[in-house]
Amino acid sequence: MAFRHLNELPLGDKVFRIELASEDDREVTLTLTGWREGAAATPLATGKLRLPVEDVANLRIALNRALRAMAIVADVSEPIPDRDVLRELYPGHGAPWVPQHEEELTRRFHDGDTVARIAARFGRTPDSVRTKLRELGHDPRKPEYCPPDGCLSWSRYASPSIVGAAE
Repeated sequence: MAFRHLNELPLGDKVFRIELASEDDREVTLTLTGWREGAAATPLATGKLRLPVEDVANLRIALNRALRAMAIVADVSEPIPDRDVLRELYPGHGAPWVPQHEEELTRRFHDGDTVARIAARFGRTPDSVRTKLRELGHDPRKPEYCPPDGCLSWSRYASPSIVGAAE
């Protein structure tokens, strides 16, 4: 069954067209085009992506980010991420921390797990994990909380060589 879905989104003085189409239900073509209002003949942005239909659901978040990036490139401010998208990326987003998770968070951090790995374990954003660690008195930016081989979560803020941490 062939289908064609078309959306035009006006953003400021620009218009973006998103078209999702399939001729055979096996392959989907996503076409993105952007132009200034009244000047559709001169595209600001254009692109085409072909992918198997079974991959569309898995790539929804990536495609959403691509659309946001396209808006940024066209000088339109980036919208706030949808709560649904954040919940797909981070299932624990917005959920309260429970004492058992706080204990496990602290233990994993001091056992040398990276903030990224801890975030994946709890389904939270890395910034959420860093914030909770600081609230619990375990600031991931301080070298005394980093394992001897360096601290990936802390390296975002400062290089260990700058502050004299073990190399």
